Amino acid sequence: MTDRLNSPQTPPTSHLQTTEDAHGSRVANSPENLSGEVEDLRQSLNLMIREMGRIQQSLARIESRGAVKEAPTAEDLRWDMLNSTLVEIKERVTREAISSARERRDIRKDLTDLQSQLQSLQKSNRFATQSVREIPEEDQRIGIFVDVQNIFYAAKQFNARLDFEKLLQVTVGRRRLVRAIAYVVQSPEVNQSGFISMLQQKGYEVKQKDLRLRSDGSAKGDWDMGMAIDIMELVDKLNVMVLVTGDGDFVSLLNLVKTIGPRVELVSFLHNTARDLIQSADLHIPIEETLLMRPSNNGVNAQNSAGAKAAANLQTPASEGRE
Repeated sequence: MTDRLNSPQTPPTSHLQTTEDAHGSRVANSPENLSGEVEDLRQSLNLMIREMGRIQQSLARIESRGAVKEAPTAEDLRWDMLNSTLVEIKERVTREAISSARERRDIRKDLTDLQSQLQSLQKSNRFATQSVREIPEEDQRIGIFVDVQNIFYAAKQFNARLDFEKLLQVTVGRRRLVRAIAYVVQSPEVNQSGFISMLQQKGYEVKQKDLRLRSDGSAKGDWDMGMAIDIMELVDKLNVMVLVTGDGDFVSLLNLVKTIGPRVELVSFLHNTARDLIQSADLHIPIEETLLMRPSNNGVNAQNSAGAKAAANLQTPASEGRE
């Protein structure tokens, strides 16, 4: 009993757990502290459960899109439209670039061919050396080249059409016709088969080219280069070259043909003809009422019978056509 009294007494064991505080001292966890930690754990667990639910919903939507498409929103539609427009613009630009490159390549080729033909003519010394005035009219060889598109639109301003049969009567006269070529640009919206057949029946050789529509809505279709090539191919076979157009782009061609030898005659509407073009020609024949056909004109047949008489009245020196 004395030993029991003298031995140090061990404090009774507590049921409370202890933790270390910030200073390393052991601090007992009170029931209130444990209750707070449990509540924090419960909230964290609830957050994790909700987050997992959202992830599962997202996965379900992704999987369902493979089988059933969701209805696009207005924003999705705007983006799709914008993307489609950008793709279309890119395709148009690409097509236009390719088309322009091909067109430039074709023009370079045509110019090269034209230069080769001119050099060939120079080497063969086949240029006309005899003046047209020295050749009897019935022996003069004539070629006629008609820019149909240019003349058509010029005549349209008068609500009329060019009388192509009378045009041959006026320009050819007693001379020998070698070639009469009409250059036509065809529009996909207009059926010109009847018009082309009429030209062929009148004695014209018809060359056709389709109107090319550009992506910007404009259109391109002209025979300038094709006409120039044909004229240069025939120039050594002609004494007289007749050009039916008012297009000033042909000034250089007319000057070149005159240098080679043939006489150059121009037939056109005075109001629709470049002044330089008239000055470049040896003779300008203005298109006037006697060379036109009007749908409402009852005297057209009578005018057709007077074609030979109209030739003398229409042919005027180029200097008179400059006024």
